[in-house]
Amino acid sequence: MVRTYYPHVYFEAAVPRTRDSVTRAVHETDKRPGVTSFEEYKRVALAQLLDYIDGWTVDHHGDVIPFTIKRWRGRTLVLIRLGKKKWRRRYQRIIDLIDHYRRRISKTKSLKAREKLAMEAARELGIPEKVAKEILRRVRQRKFLG
Repeated sequence: MVRTYYPHVYFEAAVPRTRDSVTRAVHETDKRPGVTSFEEYKRVALAQLLDYIDGWTVDHHGDVIPFTIKRWRGRTLVLIRLGKKKWRRRYQRIIDLIDHYRRRISKTKSLKAREKLAMEAARELGIPEKVAKEILRRVRQRKFLG
């Protein structure tokens, strides 16, 4: 089965046309709309990993739903296609890294241990811990506060 890809929904719109928890958690780092720099790309990938921690996510309708492996693969496909389009040589390392940490997180039961693994992934991505904690706060806020 072929998945449908909607780049305008996630990355190319001036204002994201979605209430998705990942796209709302990452701020623009420049004045251009969408994911335009590699730093923003790394932050979106980290936000996806942080969203996976508690097993729940917010879809583009704004509904809180389980974050399944199928949903992870679909969102990773969007990251892969964006990375291939803009950063041919560097994107694969980011994808491999978040997938590696996703597997390690899924084997861990404790929420604190999962958060610790995610902060370790942020360090490897080169994202400051303060920014990673802010993204984590925003991802979780969308799920539990409305």
